[in-house]
Amino acid sequence: MIPRAAGDHPLDVDALGVSIRIDDSGLPPVDREHLAEAWSGARSTTERSPAGIVTPRPSFHFDDTVADITTQVTLAALAARRGGLWMVHAGAVADEDGRVVMFSGRSGMGKTTLMSRLAREFAYVTDESVGIDAEGDVLPYRKPLSIIDDRARAKRQVSPDRLGLLPLPDVPLRLHAIVVLDRTEVDTPARLGALDVADALGALAPQCSYLSDLQAPLQTIVGHIERVGGALRLRYREAEDTIGLVRAVFAEARGAFPASVAPQAVTPARGKEGFARTPVLDAVALGEDRLALLRRAAPDETAVHIIDGVGPSLWQAADGVSFDELVAAAVRRHGAPVEGDASDAVRAAVEALCSAGLLEERPGTRRAR
Repeated sequence: MIPRAAGDHPLDVDALGVSIRIDDSGLPPVDREHLAEAWSGARSTTERSPAGIVTPRPSFHFDDTVADITTQVTLAALAARRGGLWMVHAGAVADEDGRVVMFSGRSGMGKTTLMSRLAREFAYVTDESVGIDAEGDVLPYRKPLSIIDDRARAKRQVSPDRLGLLPLPDVPLRLHAIVVLDRTEVDTPARLGALDVADALGALAPQCSYLSDLQAPLQTIVGHIERVGGALRLRYREAEDTIGLVRAVFAEARGAFPASVAPQAVTPARGKEGFARTPVLDAVALGEDRLALLRRAAPDETAVHIIDGVGPSLWQAADGVSFDELVAAAVRRHGAPVEGDASDAVRAAVEALCSAGLLEERPGTRRAR
């Protein structure tokens, strides 16, 4: 941790349960005041030492400098909490009892606009990143919101207080619901419905930061989904249309919901020849015939694959085996096809798994006769 300088009055802000120091000493007084006002919703109220220090980088427009600071603070906080929290690119609001509804979605789903509306009725938690510990407790990040100035047609970083957003309740925050956003341009009523756990994994995993640093990352996500009674999908066009639906989510008692999910062994293939499964970070069975796999796609990036049909039995059997052995494993699990040859179906599935990087064909593989 970085010690706090004696006699100094730095701009320390809270983000995901840690303090990040903004070293604004190089800015003129008027810019320091503007920066402090923008971050007023996240000012640290404790004397803890900062987990990181960020420095404003000069820009032609001061709003760009403030936006860059926001990015730096976010990255510093995420790096400080990597491996310790489930961190999701999402917005969130809380009720007076500290129950938190998290809204995640890919870029363009309107998270900031939605939070700026919902947080006039519920407490503003964040519009950027939600941090959740193993017990479901939520760590807030009340950063400035990036708002388009209609007069200047440019984005400004505005404090939640200035926007009239509600403060946090004086109680611990706890995850109450997980909502995946699906914004549409079609003028239809907003709808909220249950989301299949496989679809939830596919939507949430790409929005997670440092997911691979968690122990059993897919099991972690599924555990949180189960704890809040399953994930939800919100399909909407305008933020105003969602108010009644969100009220209903807060009013609902959301108990634990078992999702028929079982952890799977992720041991590497033993055989040096034949078809072998490639290394994965985590695997969970979703019911009888679906398997979710998390593999490293690139440095600091991960990809979730949901495989079904004969795919799970082939992946599990691919311990450095021949093609004929894969066919036998598929027939044992699913039976022989009524029409056609099992080899044809297995061959197509193996090609798909190899293309996805989930299987590899090692030298010396014995081909089908």
